[in-house]
Amino acid sequence: MTIAEKSIEIIALPEKIWSMIQWDKTPEWYPDWKKVEWTSKDKDKVGSTVHINVEAGRMKTELDYETTEVIKNEKVVFRSTGKNFKATGYHGLSPTKDGTKVTIFADYELPYSVFGKLFDKVAFHKAMEKSFDVGLKKLKDMMEK
Repeated sequence: MTIAEKSIEIIALPEKIWSMIQWDKTPEWYPDWKKVEWTSKDKDKVGSTVHINVEAGRMKTELDYETTEVIKNEKVVFRSTGKNFKATGYHGLSPTKDGTKVTIFADYELPYSVFGKLFDKVAFHKAMEKSFDVGLKKLKDMMEK
């Protein structure tokens, strides 16, 4: 599996940022997630599920995730539930002296065995980390206005 992780400090309290790291708000700042739909009755709770339309690294796909842990104002942990893309990850918030450190973390494996591993090394991983950077900077801009 491959790990991608990026963080940024935002001058805002975790309580202010919390609502923006929830699934349905993520497309407002994260460029790869084009559309998120809840597929469970409960939202933002352990066991809640979402369906996401993604465009990342020249790849268009749809993903399904289940929330596996929620600590309000601190982190949301998730895992993929579909067969085409294996991933676990989280969106985390931790207080700093001047605000909040926001982290996006993903541990993933692309499908298609050897081809997927090659594509990950030459293009996808770099595109994903760039997307993390772009999204975090946009979130920072939104929260600090």
